[in-house]
Amino acid sequence: MKTRIIITAAAILFSVTLANASSKQRSLIFCDALGRTLTMPMMAEEAAEATPFDTRAEFYRIHANDTIRTFDISKMLKEEKEEELPFDLDSVLKTIK
Repeated sequence: MKTRIIITAAAILFSVTLANASSKQRSLIFCDALGRTLTMPMMAEEAAEATPFDTRAEFYRIHANDTIRTFDISKMLKEEKEEELPFDLDSVLKTIK
């Protein structure tokens, strides 16, 4: 008996969901926890006209410009003073070989 009630309740919930999904209603209704209701009208999507240029090529060109862009931060950095070595580098390198 319990299974028949559970199956009937599930079938009712499923059919209500399908009925809402296939309704011809032209608005979306949202309800929040405070009891306020927001109704948004829906518009049918119209076919867009074709673009006069190659969209994919244009997208890749813009993307390449963004990835190749270089930032010059040399003006923000402090200039380093070059210090002299306290020893002769050539003599040190000759002794290592």
